[in-house]
Amino acid sequence: MFIEKLRKAITESNGSLCVGLDPHLDLIPSRFGRTITGIQAFLEWIIDETVDHACAYKPNSAFYETLGAPGWQLLEHIIDRAHQAGRPVILDAKRGDIASTAAAYATAAFDVLAADAITLVPYMGEDAIVPFLEQRGFAFLVALPSNPSSRRIVDHGEPALSECVAALASELNARFPDQLGLVVGATRTDSVKTFDTVASDLPWLVPGLGAQGGQAATFFAGVQQDRLMVVNVSRSILFAPEPRQEAESMKREIQEARNG
Repeated sequence: MFIEKLRKAITESNGSLCVGLDPHLDLIPSRFGRTITGIQAFLEWIIDETVDHACAYKPNSAFYETLGAPGWQLLEHIIDRAHQAGRPVILDAKRGDIASTAAAYATAAFDVLAADAITLVPYMGEDAIVPFLEQRGFAFLVALPSNPSSRRIVDHGEPALSECVAALASELNARFPDQLGLVVGATRTDSVKTFDTVASDLPWLVPGLGAQGGQAATFFAGVQQDRLMVVNVSRSILFAPEPRQEAESMKREIQEARNG
């Protein structure tokens, strides 16, 4: 189960840092090149450099899909490489379709790619979520995204749509324990305190630190519950001159902010 693997990895890495494995072709150091072989070597190097400080890895499927069929094979390989390093993998695919289509996405994520968890956009209701849970996968539901324009959608209504997502996740968690979490952006410092009280004790995947402008100290100041969290950082680590040092620094920053 994902939660068991995650807790073990958090203990081993002594932190909740998740490293995003998103190979932006124009940012990959020139010494690796832009071929599939070069991209693979770059991503393997990143895993080797950061594994002591990362509790999980999060590849975004879009960057692999742009490479065609070889990109899909690369994604499968990188997930396996992360597992060899003893770390669980969150597939950032943000799927959102229903019924048999959702079941097919779940098969691709958990059976073909062997990911441990996936991100889902839940706005077609539980029909877009349950097929993933029935395959015993873990799902992070997008609740409070980190991008500014999402506010028009997720802040709408009373209660807000984001709170409805949290309520749905809590309901499903009763049927599928330890298989659900929420995506809560580090840039949502205005809402995190309120959301912390309505989101039960579900785990959070927290994107938005680093390149997206989120600040760990400000975000965690609003979080009161001692919940399980995975805090993702992608570009700031991937394309740093020294990824190992940057990962260690980000892990320490997150720890200090959480300990407040």
